[in-house]
Amino acid sequence: MNIMKITISTAIRRALLLGGALSLSLPLLAAESANPALQALFDQATYWHQKAHDDLAKSALQKVLMVEPNNAQALYLLALYSQLGGDVEGAARYRQQLSSVSPQDARLSELDNARQLQTIPQAQLALARQQARSGNIAASLQTWRNTFNGNEPPASVAAEYYLTMAGDRTLLPQAVDALRQFAAAHPQDVSARLALGKALTYQDATRREGVDLLGTLADGSAEADRSLRQALLWLGPQPSDAARYQSWQQRHPQEAAVMDYYRKNVGGAEKGAGFNALNSGDVSGAQNSFEKVLSASPQDADALAGMGYVAQRGGRYGEAADYLQRAAQLGGERGAERQQQANDARFYAQLAAAQQALKNGDSAQALSLSAPLTQAEGEKGVAAQLFRADVLRRGSQFSEAERAYRAILQNDADNRSAKEGLFYVLRQQNRSAEASTLLASLPDSVRQSVAPRAGNGGSDPIRQQAKRELKAGDASAAIATLQQGIQRYPSDGWLRLDLARLYRAQGDTPQAAGVMQFAMRDGAGVSERYAAAINASESGGWQQASALLARIPASAQTRDMRELAQRVNFNLQMATADSYLAQGANAAAVNTLKALAQTPPANPADAGSLAQKLARAGDVATAVAVVRGNMQRGVQGNAGDYAAQVAVLNQAGLASEAQRFLDAPELQARSTPTQLAGIRNGYVINEVDRLREQKQYAAAYDKLIGALQHDPQNRDLMFAMARLYQDGKMNKEAGVVYDYLLTQDTATQDARVGAINVALAQNNLARANDLSRGLQAQQTPERLLLLARVADANGDRAQAMGYLRSARGQLIGLQGVQNGETPTVGGLALADNPFINHSTSPVGRSPSSYGSVLPWQSAPTGVTSSAEGVVLASGDNLPLQQARTLHQIDSMMEGLQEKTGTWTQGQVQVRARDGESGLSKLTEAKAPLTFSTVPFGDARFDFMMTPLSLTAGSAAGDAWRRFGSNALEQAKVVAAGGAKVTDVPSASTDSQRASGVELNLALKGDSYKIDLGSTPLGQDLSTLVGGVQWSPKLTDFLTLILTGERRAMTDSLLSYVGVQDKASGKRWGGVTKNGGNALLSYDNGDAGFYVGGGAYRYIGENVASNDSLNATAGAYVRPFHSEDRELKVGMSLSWMDFSKNLSYFSYGQGGYFSPQNYTAVSFPIDFTRRFDDLSVKVGGSVGYQSYSQDRSAYFPNDPSMQAQLESYAASGAVKSAYYSGDSKNGIGYNLHAGADYKVNKAVTVGGQLGYGTFGDYSESTAQLYFRYLFGDN
Repeated sequence: MNIMKITISTAIRRALLLGGALSLSLPLLAAESANPALQALFDQATYWHQKAHDDLAKSALQKVLMVEPNNAQALYLLALYSQLGGDVEGAARYRQQLSSVSPQDARLSELDNARQLQTIPQAQLALARQQARSGNIAASLQTWRNTFNGNEPPASVAAEYYLTMAGDRTLLPQAVDALRQFAAAHPQDVSARLALGKALTYQDATRREGVDLLGTLADGSAEADRSLRQALLWLGPQPSDAARYQSWQQRHPQEAAVMDYYRKNVGGAEKGAGFNALNSGDVSGAQNSFEKVLSASPQDADALAGMGYVAQRGGRYGEAADYLQRAAQLGGERGAERQQQANDARFYAQLAAAQQALKNGDSAQALSLSAPLTQAEGEKGVAAQLFRADVLRRGSQFSEAERAYRAILQNDADNRSAKEGLFYVLRQQNRSAEASTLLASLPDSVRQSVAPRAGNGGSDPIRQQAKRELKAGDASAAIATLQQGIQRYPSDGWLRLDLARLYRAQGDTPQAAGVMQFAMRDGAGVSERYAAAINASESGGWQQASALLARIPASAQTRDMRELAQRVNFNLQMATADSYLAQGANAAAVNTLKALAQTPPANPADAGSLAQKLARAGDVATAVAVVRGNMQRGVQGNAGDYAAQVAVLNQAGLASEAQRFLDAPELQARSTPTQLAGIRNGYVINEVDRLREQKQYAAAYDKLIGALQHDPQNRDLMFAMARLYQDGKMNKEAGVVYDYLLTQDTATQDARVGAINVALAQNNLARANDLSRGLQAQQTPERLLLLARVADANGDRAQAMGYLRSARGQLIGLQGVQNGETPTVGGLALADNPFINHSTSPVGRSPSSYGSVLPWQSAPTGVTSSAEGVVLASGDNLPLQQARTLHQIDSMMEGLQEKTGTWTQGQVQVRARDGESGLSKLTEAKAPLTFSTVPFGDARFDFMMTPLSLTAGSAAGDAWRRFGSNALEQAKVVAAGGAKVTDVPSASTDSQRASGVELNLALKGDSYKIDLGSTPLGQDLSTLVGGVQWSPKLTDFLTLILTGERRAMTDSLLSYVGVQDKASGKRWGGVTKNGGNALLSYDNGDAGFYVGGGAYRYIGENVASNDSLNATAGAYVRPFHSEDRELKVGMSLSWMDFSKNLSYFSYGQGGYFSPQNYTAVSFPIDFTRRFDDLSVKVGGSVGYQSYSQDRSAYFPNDPSMQAQLESYAASGAVKSAYYSGDSKNGIGYNLHAGADYKVNKAVTVGGQLGYGTFGDYSESTAQLYFRYLFGDN
């Protein structure tokens, strides 16, 4: 996994820059000399100082003084090294020499600072610096203050202290002021000026001053040079900054990055200034900016397009078309759009020619020039048709004009211009009744212009005077004028509305409300109530606006009033939807919002708000349909108005469509650079989240850090960085970001939620609980899931299940679960869905505040929807984010049921080990029965009873001779002449069998396990076995596992339960290993490693004791893993060594594999996959193993029998009284496959097959199990 830098926000970045501040109080230790010999000595001194050999460093410097007795740098370094080494007298002597040679040397104060620094407790100093590096500025400052008892910092650390303070944006001005004063008081202290320069670059307002100051220090300080470089890359370059960047380039001729940044962005800034000027109406300023860009880059498509827009604003459409055509010919993503804009400009150029002909009195020419333009599509064709109709009307060709207007209205019944023109035509033909009917359908503002009302003639001059005064910047005069007008016309609602708007603009909301109170009285007229309703709507008082409009009789309502009523109703319904969403009732919210989407608002901000809420509720298809419908109306606002719409497109995976709209020149011209930058951040965050979810952490970081560099205070970017750190297993860094954001959290408390998740990941339960207490009383499914996780971490499983049931009820639309309550039916608690995980919810990626880009739900077949025609990938019935939450809830409920439920399990296991019949061969059949429950807390109690049967077969021939004491019996026969030593005995043992029942009790929790049991009862050599294990988590991902145990050796029937020697009647075997081991394990989800070792003693009945040491280590990675699948590959190393080789089956041997110096390396691979109710795991490993086996006595635990056999061996009656030693190596491997199937909520069945080799043996295993979960849990 890539290691990511910790650069996240301004505050955090500043804290990290303190790494340079740590050396502010100490000067550069390297020196430069024109004399190569002296430079070599300085280099030696630096080298030895870095290696902590100051004695050798001082020796090199003294050689410098032999050549140049007054070398100031050598004297300074000797004084410094003497001081650091505790040689006070030597330090004083060299300082005195330096003072004599160079009385004004800045290094004298540096020596004083270094001496003072030594008096500060180093532990405190280290703590303060560590806290600063981690971004905890407040704690670092407190540690600093504790260090110098709250007084002013001593000069030796003042610069570092104030630079630490500058890391907190709220304290930055105070820190800069303190650094200015300190630097002025210590003009020789280079570190003070360096700290001041760095702090000045932390904010835009003083960044250029900081750059200039760092520029004066950069030649002599590598730290200043690095800080200067970063500041130049933070700066938004302007043409006036050229000298600053050229100065850097002269010092660094081989580095092009800084100058490239300047060249790339200075044009961008000028273009931004041009579009900003264009947006504010400064056409001349815009033209000047675009011309500057084109003088440096004549083929800049954006600047050419900008010149086209300037020409359009001036009505020079032909010139505009030429510029836009040139921009289009340069290609790029906006080439096609600019070609269309060029075509539009040519259209309007010809239309302008027709209009000029009309102004010149040539109606025939005007009609001729405009005739071909009527064939244009869309708005252009309508504009041409309206022009021709107006020409005909003005030429008194009323019949032709009427036909033209009605032709337009036939295709666009609400075209106001056509209606207004038709009204004039009808009135001029004295068709008053038709004209009056048409007039009633026109908006109030249009009616006033074509048929002015007489009722407001008195107040209109007053309102116009107030507007003129306000335009002149004299708001007080405007207010006084309106107040006087209200005194004259107290019932004029429009005067009151104008005054209320002025008060609101000044922030005096209560005064504005008071002005309008009179218009809400019972006897108020229609105009007054309408004005009051407008005021209420502009203040967000939708309920009040609705009540006022309802008091206006329907017969008196104008079209404008009805439009306002529609907008008021829209916002009331939006407030209702907000309430549903806050409660987690997404289904109810969708129903409310879909009704609004049938007739979506034209206002882009309102349409965006509607679409965003639809997406939040899960209906992304309808949300996209609303956005596309609104965008097809053309640009009706600035980038800020469309922010929500663009966010919805990004959420739906339509980022390219969103980008095309953002790049539209009309939108660019209407928007400020800040607005455009803000909306583009949404696109960046969406892309970063996509990369994060694909685990491309490095690519996501690179993209995000660039955005942060340009907008370091953007909270959304910081949240994206926190999510990136958290997914990248960097919980500490994520926590730093969330802690910073907690001071300015969002309305939905995203920072607090993130900090709680980090605390849970770090097992910091106290902090998780503390943060949880500050959560607002929102009961969304996601919030309830978080509370369930906190409750589970506290061991309150019942509370956790309550939260989960309520969350699940909300997601599936049950009633009565909006307040975190368990859903009920008929007053009784509703049972859990018995099919949870019987059909697993779809699994998605982690959500972000900017949405997911996976496929979304399409509209159900046969259902009419406003989203018809929206092309989105199909999904399941639940929207993906909700489905993912539901999956998490179901998984956690299942996990809690596993943790808290009572269950029983039956199992059949078969193990077959190859080997010699009657000796190492073993067939084992077990049928464990387990009962498991949770008697208290999180402690699970298991009781297991395991009937088993063991079969080893019969030992015949030479195998018979190597069993028990038969070697001695055969020797006696040979010694008596009854057989030759080379003869194979014809005897055989009985079939070796054993059976019995094992019992086991176990108590286990999250970090411990205790068990006690027996080897098979019913055998002569039954014994107790068991163990204790403790697994404390040391860090987020590091666990220590300590084990102490006594276990049966199950390699063979002999080692497991023991056997009897018929010849002697003695029993031996039943070996147990007794000891412990320690294992350190690290796993961050993407990769892991482990290392451990142990020591054991092996004892058994009439078996020689044995000792062993073992060690293991390994590492693994997960090339891919998700909630439903995982691939894990790795490497494992093993070593063990037994003091004795007791692998054989004669009397006193143990019958278990006990090699000397066993080493093995293997390469395991495992793959798991979950298909709904079926989980499958397959895997294996292949490796190399090598070991040796020492010579071993036939009877290692019976000296008498061994002595007899050795006597027979000496006489030739047996070949040897010892098993010979040997060494072996080869390839080992194992394969395994298993599956678990969840039949229903209560019943699970599963099985596993395996085959592997180990040492001399190979072993096959098979098992089946059946588990039943009791109760509802």
